[in-house]
Amino acid sequence: MTKSNKKAVRNLIEICAAKGIEYVIISPGSRNAPLNISFNEDERFKCISVPDERVAAFIALGIGQQTQKPAIITCTSGTAALNYAPAIAEAFYQQIPMLILTADRPPEWTHQGNGQTINQTNVFANYIKKSYDLPVELSHENDEWFANRMISEAIEQTMNYGTFGPVHINMPFREPLYGMKDYTQQPLPKTIQTVPTKSHLAEPTIESLKTIWEHSERILILAGLLPLNHNLNDILGKLTELDKRVVVLTEVTANLHHENFCPSIDRLIDSLDFPEETRQFKPDLLITIGHSIISKKIKAFFRPSLDDEQPFNRTTWHIGKEQFHLDTMQSLTHHIPASANDFFEQFLPYCKKVDGEFQQLWKERDKATEAAHHEFLKTCEWSDLKAFEHIMAALPKGTNLQSGNSSAVRYTLLFNQREDVIHNSNRGVAGIDGCTSTAIGAAIVNNRPTTIISGDISFFYDSNAFWNSHLPENLRVILINNGGGNIFRIIKGPSDTNQLEDWFETHHNLQSEHIAKLYNLNYYRANSESTLAKALKKFYKKQDNGRPAILEIQTPRLENDLILKRYFKFIKKSSKKA
Repeated sequence: MTKSNKKAVRNLIEICAAKGIEYVIISPGSRNAPLNISFNEDERFKCISVPDERVAAFIALGIGQQTQKPAIITCTSGTAALNYAPAIAEAFYQQIPMLILTADRPPEWTHQGNGQTINQTNVFANYIKKSYDLPVELSHENDEWFANRMISEAIEQTMNYGTFGPVHINMPFREPLYGMKDYTQQPLPKTIQTVPTKSHLAEPTIESLKTIWEHSERILILAGLLPLNHNLNDILGKLTELDKRVVVLTEVTANLHHENFCPSIDRLIDSLDFPEETRQFKPDLLITIGHSIISKKIKAFFRPSLDDEQPFNRTTWHIGKEQFHLDTMQSLTHHIPASANDFFEQFLPYCKKVDGEFQQLWKERDKATEAAHHEFLKTCEWSDLKAFEHIMAALPKGTNLQSGNSSAVRYTLLFNQREDVIHNSNRGVAGIDGCTSTAIGAAIVNNRPTTIISGDISFFYDSNAFWNSHLPENLRVILINNGGGNIFRIIKGPSDTNQLEDWFETHHNLQSEHIAKLYNLNYYRANSESTLAKALKKFYKKQDNGRPAILEIQTPRLENDLILKRYFKFIKKSSKKA
């Protein structure tokens, strides 16, 4: 089999194939020619060419998000690698596997005024699990043993050793770069495998946690960003049926559904009177699972406040394999380094049937706010909120929904999750960059209808996402165009300044129709409730040209925040009457 005559490249490719890596996102360049040629010559890999490195890395993020296996990203030397950083940071905090291969100049040319040469050693230090530098040449048998060992370990690091995440291999190459060699008669490199293990708590630890559980009168499980897990869903459902002291609050990205769970946290929390009601809704034992929590309201609800006359004492567990103490609510007492599924699977047999009113208290308020939500939407005028009502109902069955950051994902929090929709969002770091690119990566591998709902600033910022020849037909892009970063009209602070429009909101008059024409994408537009209903039907039909589609929804810039504030006031007032 013919590969680059750089033996480290040949060995890397064989080890990657042996470990089941399929997707390679290549950003064209010269220094990475040994990798580009060798991957493309090998039928075991699916290679995708993406010129923009920032987009390429987010596409790999989307692939890893869906498959739970690392996609490879590879680029030339110099500043090209630095463009990977936003997606690498997102992968690190969202715990998504990714393998970064940066081609480099030989180390003797660093800081010597040589073109496309920077210090690439550990260049992503703060946002990766580990970084490796391969030898420039494999001139001794120990060099090859050392390099192969590092390659095996690097790939395993992306998927094992506690958590998933991005890992970096820096590969310096000397010229010539385009030489080839036939390795048919040469033995394959040794591949080292890591044996997977399952988290299991020792009996004394279980007994200690069980004692805390049994002495708690009010128990609340708060679920953040989680991949779809039917087993965890069933276990938590059984737990709420067994123990009526247990409340499960689920964010939209938790992908958990049960009649006893409380979704739509924002509208529920906003209905509570502070501080009169809040103490009866707060738990003795708070358990957090999953990654980043979106809702600022739930964070404010649980975090200590200067307004608290009596600080609320509680025990807080976080269940997760993070390498650091995740103390989002500033009350962490126990970090349990296990997956939520493994922990509750082991803990459930120790739980007994218990009556209580805490679950009923939350569920009654949840039902009241849901009724108020539907009542408000009956007369709600055209706005972002009204547009989301139509969008959430129109999503095809089995959709993978990718929610863009800022206001887009926050609007999805207000609607009850559909069981037939899988939710994803870049909430590891929660930047607006790369949301569309991530959705493209997800759509490439998941064989589901995939919809990204994006705000206008995020959409235009990531418009290079469409600059590649691998756009899947199952991708649908919904652009909520309200003329700027409307989130800054919603949150406190920016709207009270004189700099709102120019320096926070970034008001604009851009539309996406020309972008759709540039990349041969199908384009639909709506600016009212009636035009949106019609557009959604065409938008979700199979497109005659086999291309993805953009639906641009224009909403009133100056009214959206006012309508949303009225919505929350209505929820608060109406839920008290229920």
